[in-house]
Amino acid sequence: MKNILYCTMGLWCSLCLNAQDFSPKQQQRLDHLGLNHAYLMAQSQANEQQLWKILDQDRKRKNNLVMGSSFAGLGILTFAGGILIANGAPCEEDGFCENIGGAFIGILMITTGILEVGISIPLVTNSFLKKRKRNKMIKNLKAQYPNQPELIPFEVN
Repeated sequence: MKNILYCTMGLWCSLCLNAQDFSPKQQQRLDHLGLNHAYLMAQSQANEQQLWKILDQDRKRKNNLVMGSSFAGLGILTFAGGILIANGAPCEEDGFCENIGGAFIGILMITTGILEVGISIPLVTNSFLKKRKRNKMIKNLKAQYPNQPELIPFEVN
């Protein structure tokens, strides 16, 4: 009796694992990318795996682009703030400057801004590479099924 129960539970769990479907947001994203996900999933299980990989590439691309843009914007603001702080108060005529601490903090902010912009460059370029890879995967999937039925957009109510 225990063996039958364990087998039944194992089969039920494996059915639940394969029953995962795309959320409405993911379906809408696939429709936006021009993929007829219902047709492709009906053709082969491998197509479903490809669709999941495409969605994963797109998610990683968006995350890299957002992080790269934020680092770039923050770096530019930090750089500009560092320049303003470093040039804060003019020196007196006898050559003695009272703004040495401000100049030091300004230089630190300038270097921090340059580093932040430097961090953003690989993130943004990696985002474009992931977009190219995603588009290549979409092109390969569409090439396998050239006569797909017309795409009916998914609408969220």
